[in-house]
Amino acid sequence: MEPIKRGELKSHIEWAKVEFLNTGEIVELETKEDSVCHFFDPFEHENDRIVLRLDWSDPDIHGNPSLDADFYDKNTKKKRKLKGERKEVHHTQTTKPGERIYCWQFNGYKESFKVMIGWLLSATASFGVSCSAEIEVVKGNQNQS
Repeated sequence: MEPIKRGELKSHIEWAKVEFLNTGEIVELETKEDSVCHFFDPFEHENDRIVLRLDWSDPDIHGNPSLDADFYDKNTKKKRKLKGERKEVHHTQTTKPGERIYCWQFNGYKESFKVMIGWLLSATASFGVSCSAEIEVVKGNQNQS
């Protein structure tokens, strides 16, 4: 699958849902205008406010999106720099080739989930009718005297 570009997400995917494997809860992910990501609800862990998102601009060889994590200071709301353990878990790929199952871990927090996608299909069809005719006009001239 080719990467999805900004502004194209809603023309390729109708919805994205996750099933949290530890609880069985299913949640539909949100999108943002002109984004190539589906966003999870933010959550807090220790001093971080964490936003997970499926990034369709960077698919793996099976066409699955990368799972990205953005970190914010939960008190100041400022985005944290990606270094150390945060940098290691910023990008996460699927756990098994060909399946959209992810296991995300950070500093004692662990979440496993399966991603389900409602794809939009597009088709192009063309049809036509062709007809041809050939006409020959013969004009006769008779001289009358």
